[in-house]
Amino acid sequence: MKIFLKGLGITSGCILGFTLIITLLHYFNLIGNKTLDVSRLIISIISITVGGFIIGASREKKGWLGGLKFALIVILIFILLTLIFRLSFNYKSILYYLIVCFSSVIGSMFGINYKSKNK
Repeated sequence: MKIFLKGLGITSGCILGFTLIITLLHYFNLIGNKTLDVSRLIISIISITVGGFIIGASREKKGWLGGLKFALIVILIFILLTLIFRLSFNYKSILYYLIVCFSSVIGSMFGINYKSKNK
């Protein structure tokens, strides 16, 4: 459980830090709206992949299962935030959750393979 909290902390920190940078660039009109939307998606994918990588690097086997558990935790947090802020569910959010799940599993697979190569 401790490693999941570490992964969530690093993922949250990456998302908040990069989002702050992208928001400042958008505020000063250095990037447009389309670039902002794409950047938010890329930041989320990279951050969740890094979190999955950390989970996978801590596992002995079945890294994909650790990544799937991590993805489900992140998706649960996103759904709770969606309900709290009363945002709507649509096909885009379901697609986003599938992308989150896929990127976390891929990250954990890379993590477990990276660890086994460095032994």
